[in-house]
Amino acid sequence: MKTLYKNIAYIGLLALCLVGVYACSEDETYDFPGDSYNRVYIQDRYADYKIIRTPISSISNVDFETLLKCTQKANEDIKATIEIDNSMIEAFNNENGTNYEAMPASAILMKNPVLTIPAGTMATIDTLSLKLTNDQATLASLKNENGYLIPLRIATTKGGSAQASTNLYTTYLTITVTEDNVNHDAIESDITGTLVADQSGWSATTNGSIYSWGSPINAIFDGDKSTCCYISNSEDIHLDINMGRKYTFDAFTFYYSYWGDSEYSSLTDGMTVYTSDDGVNWKSAGGITSSSKFCVFYAPITAQYIRLISPKSSYGATIVGSVFNIYEK
Repeated sequence: MKTLYKNIAYIGLLALCLVGVYACSEDETYDFPGDSYNRVYIQDRYADYKIIRTPISSISNVDFETLLKCTQKANEDIKATIEIDNSMIEAFNNENGTNYEAMPASAILMKNPVLTIPAGTMATIDTLSLKLTNDQATLASLKNENGYLIPLRIATTKGGSAQASTNLYTTYLTITVTEDNVNHDAIESDITGTLVADQSGWSATTNGSIYSWGSPINAIFDGDKSTCCYISNSEDIHLDINMGRKYTFDAFTFYYSYWGDSEYSSLTDGMTVYTSDDGVNWKSAGGITSSSKFCVFYAPITAQYIRLISPKSSYGATIVGSVFNIYEK
């Protein structure tokens, strides 16, 4: 029995030693057996950004930063260069079923493309930074609906027996272009159109469920605040408005009221607005960023259909409405 206990103790001690050796190994080196090079790699593989275009300005949120690391402590300073390689776009599109285009060089601002890993360390002391220009003429020219791709790769390494990683040497920045015609700072007095008096030919459909104890969906066109439609769904709700013919309008209103008393906004943060001429092909008009009874556009829109999408939360999605109308120009 003493022998058994002694063996168990030895096994436990050996396990602790192995954990200690592994932990030290994890801190000291990440190289692969048989690889004579210190591999330099990019940890940040992908990043998604947007350009938002409005009739008065274009805004980019591209703000990418990354550093480089190596698989073992550098025995001398390592200098690595990152460059944009647009020759990689075709292969990326083929692999991912996308149609991204190259971002024009005039739109890109890149700092610190040459990074240094000091001797005795495993990461660069500086950071590569990439943004898009603030020049409005240049940003306004970026209109590709398929979006843009900026492929970055480790082009060269120098010093410390360093070589670029064979599989972690690239990163890809995708930039989509979004049209936003919603004037988020507008107030009711900015509306110049007039509410449509006769909405008799209007109709609405939804992918959500309408509560039976509320009013039917077309009640949102009767101008009566005391009628109220309640729509819910476990997924995003689509509310499609068919106005029967094309109108030109610079705003619309959508609100609800309990029993005709105080008015509350049906437009909530996160909703998106689309318009269409045929109810099949939709164009984004922008997004709602705060609760409001009104959605005002920078430039008037001509369309027959309006689609509101209310995104789901952890509890699903809801839309509550009593009155919907547009301000016709």
